[in-house]
Amino acid sequence: MSEEAPDAVMSLHTPWTTVLESAEGLQRKLTEQRMHSEQLRLLGSAIHVTAQGIAILTPAVEAVGPRIAFVNDGFCAMYERRREDIIGQTPQIFGIIERHQSILEALLQHVFEHRAFEAEATARRAGGAEFELDLQLVPIEDDGQLTHWVAFLRDVTATKHQVSSLRHQAMHDALTGLPNRTLLFDVLEKAIETARTNGSLLALLLMDLDRFKEVNDTFGHHFGDALLKQVGFRLQNQMRGGDVVSRLGGDEFAVVLPTTADAHSTAITARRILNTLEQPFVVEGQVLEVGASIGIALYPEHGADARTLLRRADVAMYAAKQKQSGYSFHRDDDESRTPDQLSLVVELRGAIERNELELYYQPKLHMRTGIMTRCEVLMRWNHPKRGLLAPVHFIPLAERTGLIRSLTDWLLDRALSQCRTWQDAGAPIHMALNISAKSLLDQALPTKVQSALDRWGVDPRFLKIEITESSIMADPAHALAILAMLQSMGVRLSVDDFGTGYSSLTHLRELPIDEIKIDKSFVMGLTGNDADAAIVRTVIDLGHNLGKQVCAEGVEDEATWNRLADLGCDLAQGYWIARPLPAEELMAWLVRTSWGLHR
Repeated sequence: MSEEAPDAVMSLHTPWTTVLESAEGLQRKLTEQRMHSEQLRLLGSAIHVTAQGIAILTPAVEAVGPRIAFVNDGFCAMYERRREDIIGQTPQIFGIIERHQSILEALLQHVFEHRAFEAEATARRAGGAEFELDLQLVPIEDDGQLTHWVAFLRDVTATKHQVSSLRHQAMHDALTGLPNRTLLFDVLEKAIETARTNGSLLALLLMDLDRFKEVNDTFGHHFGDALLKQVGFRLQNQMRGGDVVSRLGGDEFAVVLPTTADAHSTAITARRILNTLEQPFVVEGQVLEVGASIGIALYPEHGADARTLLRRADVAMYAAKQKQSGYSFHRDDDESRTPDQLSLVVELRGAIERNELELYYQPKLHMRTGIMTRCEVLMRWNHPKRGLLAPVHFIPLAERTGLIRSLTDWLLDRALSQCRTWQDAGAPIHMALNISAKSLLDQALPTKVQSALDRWGVDPRFLKIEITESSIMADPAHALAILAMLQSMGVRLSVDDFGTGYSSLTHLRELPIDEIKIDKSFVMGLTGNDADAAIVRTVIDLGHNLGKQVCAEGVEDEATWNRLADLGCDLAQGYWIARPLPAEELMAWLVRTSWGLHR
């Protein structure tokens, strides 16, 4: 036995046991093992503490589906179950509700085919509460063989609710909760497509309130808001299930009747709406009376697409207001009924292409120095037959027919092009552009402004956007959002015709503006009317106390200039200084007056 002992001992040795490791090698292996163990420990801790649900499932074997082998704390918390009640269960434990069973069936199909799977479904907790589940199932393989499945489960209820809320806000009026103009357009397009397929009739009713401005002027903006809410409520109560009521902005509403029988039944609906709006409204104990004017366009008689129907209903509404008839169906001759307004629609459409529009520039002087570094940009239409038309003759028409967007785009491009030209010539003149109410409420306005600034390489500080009080008050929340975006871009902002609208001091304080312009109706009476003088003085003091510059428009004589200077007004413009001039004449004026130094 003693002679065989050495061989017996040697037979226990394996190749790796006969290799002597150096101290450094052994230390390295031990370190790697410790690091691997630490990584596994950290991974296990992370899996347990993460709020996301994680489950490990066994592979499916022939007809036997996968079973839960492990779940983390996040899974248990998500489903309100104990771990011991989950282990060994099938994917049914994921709680996908009955109406989404097709999703569970698809999951099992992917499992048997060894394919990854992901989906969103509504699931139910152990207590019965439902939640929105985001589920991902990933196969784990070792040397090409499936060993496990790992399921990642997230409760996305809050996220989906937030997305839904944001989508609702983008598509609905903040004041009344009714669909806004964007959603109305989508609804109208779909209704037209359905009517086209079914060969049925569709009606669009566009309306605005009569005497609404009187309510705001007399009782204040909060009364107007309360009234608009009640109007929206009454309109909804007059509709059938499939009808859609929308607030387009200000006091303008629309109704889509997707299945109207004929023009007669549409007229009955219009009359019913008028009757309900003629009943008195009560706001904070105050009895208010308003009416409405309604324009009606029918598909397919008056148009085959949403834009045409909206435009023609708008024209019909204008005709109803002019005739004081309550409601009016679109008529082909409505668009040319009054020569100074609706008859210009067709001609105005081609005015840009025919190069008939021009820009004039009226200097604005710093009152302390008399130096002109800025001007107000004014649009003119050089009509081939009617001569040079001021904005008052065509801008309201452009607003009512949707042409204002094209005019605004042209104005931005042409004005900033001229600004670039003057800067290159050594004349850094700031531009002040008047933006209409419809353009102010256009969500694309900030993007259009930025594109024009970039196109001509103009610093945004050289651009000032002038808006009126009434355009802001038409939809304060929307207008404030647009103005805030413009201000964040570096564009300057001014409230034009101040004193003629109905904004409150609260709104004025909140507006991100740099300048207040006093309406010329007060400035022109400054030296001869004590009441006008008091208003001008108050506005100047108010503007300065709010940290705003104050500009007076309508300076017609030297006495008015001197009086404004005494009151501390910052800027002034008017015929006494200079009338609006074409670009070339403005440059000549600047040379002739030594940069507009006070005479």
